[in-house]
Amino acid sequence: MSGRQRQLDQPRQVDEPEAARQAPQLEPEQPSRPVSESDGWRILSYMLGGMILYGGIGWLISHWTGIAILFPLGMILGVGLSVAMIIFRFTRT
Repeated sequence: MSGRQRQLDQPRQVDEPEAARQAPQLEPEQPSRPVSESDGWRILSYMLGGMILYGGIGWLISHWTGIAILFPLGMILGVGLSVAMIIFRFTRT
């Protein structure tokens, strides 16, 4: 066998820096921020504010148009947007 054929038959040796680049890198866990009493009040205010704001907008539109379903739909939309904002704000670090 020639020298070239012997090189092709042997498994390729990878130098250490290249192997380290190819391995998936796991991000270290970031410490979570401490929960405070003000977080609960902030969540409550987001929930109430969303219901009041979008419920009020739904009530106004339903008052003008005569479509009674817009008030509860506005409240439900307000709660949904409030929950989305709470998740977005409190899951970011």
